[in-house]
Amino acid sequence: MRGGNVLNRLLIAKAAAALAFAGALAPNASAAAPAAVPTLLVPGDEPVIITAHEIATPGGPLAYEARAGRIPIRNDESGEVRGHIFFVAYVARSADGRARPITFIWNGGPTTNSLLLHTEMFGPRRIEHDRFVDNPDSLLKVSDLVFMDPVGTGFSRPQSAQAEGEFLNVLGDFAATAEFIRAYRDRFAASDQPLFLAGESYGTWRVSGVAELLAKRGVKLDGAILMSGGIPGSGMPASFSDAMYVPARTASAFYHRKLPPDLMKNRDATLKKAAAWAYNVYRPALQSIDRLNPQQREAIARELARFIGVPAAAIDRKTLVMTNRQYLRTLIGDDAAHILNTFDMRIVGPEREDPGYARAVAGYLRGELGYRTDLAYTGIEDGYMPAPGPQRRSTGERWSYNHVTITPEMLARAQQGGGPPGSLPWLQDAMRIEPDLRVFVAAGRYDSLNMCEGNREIIAGLPPALSKRFTSRCYEGGHMIYRDPQSRSELSSDIAAFVANAAH
Repeated sequence: MRGGNVLNRLLIAKAAAALAFAGALAPNASAAAPAAVPTLLVPGDEPVIITAHEIATPGGPLAYEARAGRIPIRNDESGEVRGHIFFVAYVARSADGRARPITFIWNGGPTTNSLLLHTEMFGPRRIEHDRFVDNPDSLLKVSDLVFMDPVGTGFSRPQSAQAEGEFLNVLGDFAATAEFIRAYRDRFAASDQPLFLAGESYGTWRVSGVAELLAKRGVKLDGAILMSGGIPGSGMPASFSDAMYVPARTASAFYHRKLPPDLMKNRDATLKKAAAWAYNVYRPALQSIDRLNPQQREAIARELARFIGVPAAAIDRKTLVMTNRQYLRTLIGDDAAHILNTFDMRIVGPEREDPGYARAVAGYLRGELGYRTDLAYTGIEDGYMPAPGPQRRSTGERWSYNHVTITPEMLARAQQGGGPPGSLPWLQDAMRIEPDLRVFVAAGRYDSLNMCEGNREIIAGLPPALSKRFTSRCYEGGHMIYRDPQSRSELSSDIAAFVANAAH
């Protein structure tokens, strides 16, 4: 890795602090190992930077160790390095001498770095505009944390251009993530810590697929945390999702005061009416749409328009469905200044990025955490001087959904805002193998890509042996639930309680 000499110099400078901090962590056996971690044991390994920190929390000061580095992902048989995955981990002292839970965390994309969950939700330091502040909502209070950037994001890279294709697909991504977890736990003597996986959006697929891989390998997984990605592999037809999107649109139309006067009196009562109609009337109609006569179609179209705040003429009488993208362009207007935000339908028009965000994140990683490198952090830094020739497609454009045969219908639905195509019941299979595995599901009320009521209906339809192990919550937020301060605090408390209860 470029910058390796700088890393080695930093490693020597940090050694005394790392050793002292490791001694302070002694009651937690899994946290006492970092003093020996930076040694380069195998060709292809890179040094891990270890620093000591402390933040203020409502419960008093919280001391912790930060680890930043890249772990090589190797070929099973030959041990050949195929790529490197960058991570930032945080380890705190165990309060009672027992091994603390450890949670591996990532975002979605599928080719997105882990910055959102790292710097806005779970990490001990949270970004506010262009600076980092102590995060009282950090999950570090109850669990060690490992934020992972998939290959092709952040500082994570394939070993060669030829190896790239091994990572940029569903099954390869699952395999690389499972290998990263194995390697991290072995390297840091963390295999006895209760294990949790957390992902947002497409990251819920990664949680589910990796859970199945771990379960099949006999690795005990205590909990899976699914945020803003629904429940992959639910097996529900498109008609279910089309119907259960209605309550989120009702809430958004209420927020923008686009509903008829009788539905604007009480939001909670209106949402209950919308959800009941969507499940008991609209969904059955979509399931038997070919048998509906013109009068029935007209009645459904008008009632749908009434509940989601659009003109009745905007509803296609053939499909009786308004896609996510159509709805976002219809409620207020279809010009750029009036399109609803995909991730939070309360927002109208394009969101503006904070100009200081990228600089603050780069400063945190390279400065506060000491990870000095000239690699560009993909996702926030432009990177290298442009090469001659045609511009290369992004990692997302090069991604392959290779877990199933993708039909034109599946692809068309995904392109209209219906989410990634063809999820499978990976998580449910893992739960059947691991009887103690618990699942936490979170969704934002104003997220156009998710459905609070739909999650609950999916869980209710599972076999009791599975459904009783799910916890489902809906928050007053969008896709990034934690961007609402109150919802962030509630989500933090709920997940902390889930981890504490599920750790075995």
